[in-house]
Amino acid sequence: MKKLKLFLAAAVLIGFISAGFASAGPIDTKSQSLNNQIKEEIVSVLNLPVYLSYSDKNLEGKATVYVRVTENGKIAVSGVTGSNKSLNSYLKKKISSRNLWTGTDYKGKIYKYEIDYVKK
Repeated sequence: MKKLKLFLAAAVLIGFISAGFASAGPIDTKSQSLNNQIKEEIVSVLNLPVYLSYSDKNLEGKATVYVRVTENGKIAVSGVTGSNKSLNSYLKKKISSRNLWTGTDYKGKIYKYEIDYVKK
């Protein structure tokens, strides 16, 4: 039991040390917080049922979603790229359906999300 506790303590310590070296520069915590919030919104909207308007239900694949903050603070999808056109359209419509806003001090920021969408 002592060895297990020692091992866990060492693993946690190594995790904290390596986490400090992972960041290459100063981190904007507000921007990171907004990034996490947008990611949570994307995950929650993708867990909703598929729209009935899609005749092609083959929505599996990988896509890259670009989200930007407009001049007035609206969070909008600026582009979706991937090989499955139905998936691209689906992602753009689903994410754009959210009415997401933030402060205007984030205007011009672009966030990139890699999505690997698999059928459950």
